[in-house]
Amino acid sequence: MTSSSGIGGTIRTTLIVGSLAVGGLAAIATVVGFFGSLWWGFDLMANFRWQLAWVSLACAIIYALSARGIASLIFVVAVLVNGFVIAPAWTGSQPTGTGEDGVKIVSLDLSETSDIEESLRWLFDSGADLLIVSGATSDQVDPLIAEGSPYLLLTSPAVQRTGMTILAREAYSVETLPTGTSAEPVEVVSVPSGDDVISVATAWGHIADSSLEADELSARLDTIRTVVDGRTGPVMVIGNLGATVYTAGMRSLTGDTALRDATEGFGYASTWPVWDVPVVGGWVGIPIDVVLMTPDITPFEFTTGPDIAAGNLPITVVVGPSLGF
Repeated sequence: MTSSSGIGGTIRTTLIVGSLAVGGLAAIATVVGFFGSLWWGFDLMANFRWQLAWVSLACAIIYALSARGIASLIFVVAVLVNGFVIAPAWTGSQPTGTGEDGVKIVSLDLSETSDIEESLRWLFDSGADLLIVSGATSDQVDPLIAEGSPYLLLTSPAVQRTGMTILAREAYSVETLPTGTSAEPVEVVSVPSGDDVISVATAWGHIADSSLEADELSARLDTIRTVVDGRTGPVMVIGNLGATVYTAGMRSLTGDTALRDATEGFGYASTWPVWDVPVVGGWVGIPIDVVLMTPDITPFEFTTGPDIAAGNLPITVVVGPSLGF
């Protein structure tokens, strides 16, 4: 009996200490994520609001059952704070479309692909009007423009260098804008849509997990800001820029411009990493691939996936004019 009680006490102590430590760290990360402009490490935490919410919830339950202490209330507050930030994924909405035909755009980061042929086959069959492929060399993407392909090559990285390749069914014009000292520019594709032209801005970068990556992210966002400010027509931003919409730079970009998060209302759009786990796999990652739009256009359709052996899930958006513009 004593031995059983001793084991039970050890398990209880472990649960108390573990939940207190993990929950405390999650609560701290929840708070510092709002101060990302002060340090890149704080901003990195903001990408993981979804995960912080679930970790805080688990710790609140475990601590409440094992210790019945006030710390569980702190963990619940962390759940609510993170939940408030990510709730627009379900509660948000988009402007009503005019009913005109939209432009189908597919964006995919291939930097961690395990089967390039499977990924390219899906892209080829996607039926997209505009394909934005990042994280691959030009020769890797060559099969998409083989003889008989409906796609034209608009831009690609230098030979043997990983970067962005943009393809389309028509010869859209592309403007390449440098981003500070980063090797990766912002590409702006002019895509006709009805009587207007949508400026589709895209860029590619690794998640900002160092001061260097944070500086490059900031430069990308500054360049995109100039694109939005310098256009009178509709602007769309799409791709893996290196941060989610929860980070300081993204909040500043949408706050200073007419851009809005065009994924709101479609649910939690996790795209990286891809976890091939039944039921929970699609809920593990973060929405690192962003879609932003000005009010004069709206997503008629928005989907992520499927798993096509790439490190990120592809994003598919059908975009067109919104009512009132």
